[in-house]
Amino acid sequence: MSNREIRAMETIKAVDDEQMIVEGYALRFNTLSNDLGGFVETISPEALKEADLSDVRCLIDHDSSKVLGRTVSETLELNIDDEGLYFRCQLPNTSYSKDLYENIRLGNINQCSFGFILDEDGDSFEKRDDGLFKRTLRKIKSLFDVSIVTYPAYNDTDVAPALRSIEAIKESEQEEVRKVQQEEQRKIELAKVQLELLKLK
Repeated sequence: MSNREIRAMETIKAVDDEQMIVEGYALRFNTLSNDLGGFVETISPEALKEADLSDVRCLIDHDSSKVLGRTVSETLELNIDDEGLYFRCQLPNTSYSKDLYENIRLGNINQCSFGFILDEDGDSFEKRDDGLFKRTLRKIKSLFDVSIVTYPAYNDTDVAPALRSIEAIKESEQEEVRKVQQEEQRKIELAKVQLELLKLK
């Protein structure tokens, strides 16, 4: 059972045609996501304080065969500021990088996403008035990639850990409802018995 998650986030831009440098925010703090399939999500400014960012790759569409940059080779720079996680990547001199850069420059591709693993108990949930759960990421254990994506999309695998947590919360809520119903039924049965005893007096 994987604890890896992927989120599509921010826009990117081409900033240096000669060196093929792209930059942008991989994630922003305190920004509410769209509906991710029964829940929305936000990232606390504290979430990255102890995160392992030592070996993060920049990829195309999370494809490990298309590496654009890497922190250990200093072709990918990551910077945490008050807004979120900013990245700057110098693309390699490969055919797929050149094609990608041109598409970014033209605005055909302008979004990125990030892959992460949460620390144990690194998130919290609250149920909103509209029935959706709000998930807050409070402690990310590690970031494993920042990807430039042609069409951001979420599938069941991307959000599976969050969905498992929500299902556990729902089951807990249902169990509480069952307990209340059972207690109410017990009270009704007890009242019936007491009424029958009164009739016998």
